[in-house]
Amino acid sequence: MSNYLFWSEPEWVTEDIIQEAFNKCQLHERVVSGELRQRVFNYDNHLKRRQREKIGEPRCTRSQILLYSTLDGTPMAVVHQYMRKNGELGGKGKPDPKRLLLPNRIIAVRQSP
Repeated sequence: MSNYLFWSEPEWVTEDIIQEAFNKCQLHERVVSGELRQRVFNYDNHLKRRQREKIGEPRCTRSQILLYSTLDGTPMAVVHQYMRKNGELGGKGKPDPKRLLLPNRIIAVRQSP
């Protein structure tokens, strides 16, 4: 699949549906095992104090948007995550998918303004 197709108009779904599909594909586990790559895609910012306090994260936690791709560069997913200074995932302890490539379609969740 080309990069263009990954970025074409998706089927809009709920957060629960995309999370379930993401979990079923085991993309995070495949990144951890080295089968897929991840890279900072959009931003990688330290949370401000108010943001940290609101979600209960420690100082130096970063908010990140990552792109998961195959080793040859085919995009598979865009995820948001909170990365703590010690390398642990914050928030729910797992990435929050925003766009996902499935065998027959691309699904995504709408972002709040």
